Amino acid sequence: MSDVVIIGGGIVGCATALHLKLADSALEVVVLEPDPTYAEAATARASGGVRQLFSRPENIALSQYTLEVIQAWPEMAAIDGQPPPDLHWQRRGYLFIATPDHAETLAANLLVQRQHGVLAEWLDPPALEERYRAIDSADLGGGVLSPDDGWLDPHAFLQGLRAKARHLGSRFLEERAVGVEVAANAVRGVDLASGHSLRADAVVNAAGCWAPALAAAAGMPVPVEPMLRLEHTVDLPPDVLPGFAALPFVKDGRGLAIHPEGSGLSVSLVDFDAPGGFDTAADPGYFERAVWPALVHRCPGLDRLRLHATSSGLYDQNRLDGNAVIGNRPGRLDNYYLACGFSGHGLMHAPGVGRALAELILHGSYRTIDLERLGYARILHREPYAERGIR
Repeated sequence: MSDVVIIGGGIVGCATALHLKLADSALEVVVLEPDPTYAEAATARASGGVRQLFSRPENIALSQYTLEVIQAWPEMAAIDGQPPPDLHWQRRGYLFIATPDHAETLAANLLVQRQHGVLAEWLDPPALEERYRAIDSADLGGGVLSPDDGWLDPHAFLQGLRAKARHLGSRFLEERAVGVEVAANAVRGVDLASGHSLRADAVVNAAGCWAPALAAAAGMPVPVEPMLRLEHTVDLPPDVLPGFAALPFVKDGRGLAIHPEGSGLSVSLVDFDAPGGFDTAADPGYFERAVWPALVHRCPGLDRLRLHATSSGLYDQNRLDGNAVIGNRPGRLDNYYLACGFSGHGLMHAPGVGRALAELILHGSYRTIDLERLGYARILHREPYAERGIR
């Protein structure tokens, strides 16, 4: 019998296990992860971005806590005096840019961000052109820069949290959950592919793209499905590289995202209208057909780049509103907690979600960041709580 069983040993599951043990070292915490190599996990294939540029206060606060964790990482994640994995944290800033028809929304979001303690500044087109000459700002209405944001090594972040959770006593089992046992409005245990089952006082479903099936089995269906995401790394000619090496993490209203990586750039352009599914095969023509034209439109100097590699992964995309689904279903399933549907924000929000779930499990309410508006009630009543002009 375990106090808490966590389904999914990705970054959200590891962060939840860690915060449970930090809150109560006597808890029996078990994490189920069928693939300890994380070959198919979303975390290892993430871009690693961490930003505060959201319009919803909950998402801003979750990112702010992650920045606190990054700042405290050498001490927080150390084990017996040994340093944790190097996050290779690049505090280079995030820059959101928008065309004139979306600039008003970007400016309104900036007011919300500043109200919640985000250091951010508005850049009009002349300021954008002066500061970032590699970006064509002729068709832009402005941009917002948050200099404290940046990106890190996703694998190092995951492994550091996992190692610390294990050091504090969490048990990681190489098992796949295939079902949950429900009786009298409570989850009693988790069924495993091996034929065994685990009894538990509380169960957390942090299984990413595999979470919806386990949520539906417990009577908490969610509008979450796998969505293909491609990350492209490109090499730049030596005469072009200096103009791009100092860029922050840039995102525009078309969904284009770029940031410096090695001797080139990491680039993505998510097709949010693509059908969902677990197929991670990359369309070999997608880069030339969609990504490169968008890239050259925004950065004309990139007409001579060379595609180095393409990697594919999956978002657990919430089709209702693009935000995570956090928490239980009071009165129906008090001890079954969801943490899914992050829609590309799992890595940057995992520490705060893990802490919030620990609070909810141990105290019955949130003590730090109130995530009630990201709860299951909005799914049940189909009341979207979406970001404004941000993906």
